[in-house]
Amino acid sequence: MKLVHLLSAASVAEAFSSRGLLKRSFYDVCENDCSLAGIPMPDHNNFGLPLEGGRSEQCPPIIIGDYNVPTASSRVCLDFVGPYLVFNVEAFSGYTTKSATVTWKLLGNMLTGPVSSAPPPFTASITCSPAASGTSFVCKLPFTDILNKPSSTSITDLLSGMCPNGDREGLGFYLAFSGEVDSSTGVVETFQQQHPCTSSRTNNICTSWSDLAEYIEVAYRCTNCRVTPAPPTLKTCSFGTAFGYQNPVGGTAKSFTLNTQSGQGCNRWGWYETPTLAELQGGISGPLYVGAGGNDITKAVDVGIWVATANALGRVTVTYLLNPPYALAEVHVKLACLPIDKCAPGQYTYNAGTIPNLPTWSNPTPLVYPTCSGGAKAALIVHAAVNILSVTSACGTPVL
Repeated sequence: MKLVHLLSAASVAEAFSSRGLLKRSFYDVCENDCSLAGIPMPDHNNFGLPLEGGRSEQCPPIIIGDYNVPTASSRVCLDFVGPYLVFNVEAFSGYTTKSATVTWKLLGNMLTGPVSSAPPPFTASITCSPAASGTSFVCKLPFTDILNKPSSTSITDLLSGMCPNGDREGLGFYLAFSGEVDSSTGVVETFQQQHPCTSSRTNNICTSWSDLAEYIEVAYRCTNCRVTPAPPTLKTCSFGTAFGYQNPVGGTAKSFTLNTQSGQGCNRWGWYETPTLAELQGGISGPLYVGAGGNDITKAVDVGIWVATANALGRVTVTYLLNPPYALAEVHVKLACLPIDKCAPGQYTYNAGTIPNLPTWSNPTPLVYPTCSGGAKAALIVHAAVNILSVTSACGTPVL
């Protein structure tokens, strides 16, 4: 008489979730792709028998001969490797495996639970191939086949299908193992799975809905991938034009607005300084401001500092030091006598274009401090084109 196990969906799911299968995350798909951090995915080496309360069983046994008194025993070990459910059919001692087949059908979502009735007939099988070791056979069941998805399906969509409930129960399968082996005497024999069971069950066969069915039921759980997330990809955006400013000293202004000069392109915001050679030999510095429209520093963004120094020979070096997340795209320095004839940065004494997003820069060849006639002062303009390194998908409008 056929004995059918009538378990409710809720009882199967509850039993499966409460016993045997602990969270694990040692799965190559997780470990090899930082972008999958936090995404639920099938556990490595973590399978169980839903009709036995979720008892852990990664390697269901296979036998030659009678269920109760088998001639020989081996096992089929299940695992997830890449986007595959992998079956490793281990060799029987004293036998040579000739062929191995895994017949399978999707049981369903183990949280919503299978129905308490006999499963539909098996419709799919995969043929195993000899493993590299030469003794076992291996076959791979692609996630795309399990979920009936095209080969172009993304790994994130496949993982979502394999772990429909998130960080808990996954899917279940009906499985049947079969094949042929050669004995030492040259006799070809067949093998099949031995249904794992507790000794109290009839005929020791209890992991399918029917005790006489030629299949077992296996399920797995999922765990969130615990790999360290990949650092965000930085996008380079043009942030704006920066001018160096020197703060007043003792109430005396040290920076003067460009629009007080009548030279070409000077009708704009920005500043120049008038340091003496002695002051430069002592070193001067100040903030770098972006966006000080109307020369209003309360509207500006402080992106870093500049420092100007002169050596004993009167050669001047200007150094830019930017704060994260800002970086230099271009640098322009003007060092000439007043009045300023041109304020366009491309016409300055020193120009460095296409700087590769560096946080600091100095003019490699020091500039000659000018000798000015008629009591004119030397003017210094410190200018830069500044980028911002951002994780946003779109760049804002740069400030000129």
